[in-house]
Amino acid sequence: MKIETITIKAQLLLQIESKQEWIDKIPRHLPKKKYESEKFLWIDKNGNQFERGLDFQIAEEENLYPCRIYRVQTISSAYQR
Repeated sequence: MKIETITIKAQLLLQIESKQEWIDKIPRHLPKKKYESEKFLWIDKNGNQFERGLDFQIAEEENLYPCRIYRVQTISSAYQR
C-alpha cells in the first residue's frame, strides 16, 4: 500500500508536548465539537495520526512530539451556509 501525502484545511486547536501533558490536559482543554460527526485530527511532528494511548507512548519514546490537534474544516463551514 502506497502512503500519500495530502493537504487538508483545518484549524489548530491545541498543541501538547508530551504524554503527561496529554493526560493532564485532555479532554478539559479541547473545545466542544460543533456537531456530533465533527473530526479532530491528532498529528505528530512527522504527520502521523495519534489514535490511542499506545500512540502517545511510542511518540514519547521516539521523540515524535509535539502533537498538534486540529479541527478539520468542512465544505459547509468553508462556504458559511
